Amino acid sequence: MSKNTNRISSVIPQTDLDAALKLIEQGYNKLKPYLIEALSKHEIEAYAKLGEKSEPFVGKGIEFAKNNTQLVPRRCNIAESEKDFKVFEVLRPLDVLVAQLALRISQTRTIAGAEALDCINDFYKSVKQDAQDGIADAVPVYEELKKRYIGNGHRKPISTNSK
Repeated sequence: MSKNTNRISSVIPQTDLDAALKLIEQGYNKLKPYLIEALSKHEIEAYAKLGEKSEPFVGKGIEFAKNNTQLVPRRCNIAESEKDFKVFEVLRPLDVLVAQLALRISQTRTIAGAEALDCINDFYKSVKQDAQDGIADAVPVYEELKKRYIGNGHRKPISTNSK
């Protein structure tokens, strides 16, 4: 996408942000007692993943096990598996909605930040040129803004000449 497209051109009213945050916090607090604590990447990788192909398998398996209790191994607790599967199913709409919200928020922040940075980079280049041209008001602005780029540019070679 080219610079200067200005895809973000609004200000979100603080009252709307406060209301949205409050609703999200209420939803989180309502569900928190039923959710597990955060797992590490290593911990989560240790678990099997229930995907689209496995979901019908688990649903049918629970029904078959309930109707054929004589076939259920002792280590399997079908009542607990049924509860687990129900939690998996009922959280899906929330998972999808929250993922969509998180993606849209993240993308909006990315574009808003990029647009702001593009503009200020152009301003910085202009102020830098003005400072080099001797415009007094530009010098302190340039001196402050150039701190962001210290160490990112081309470095002058260290002189190896000895006297």
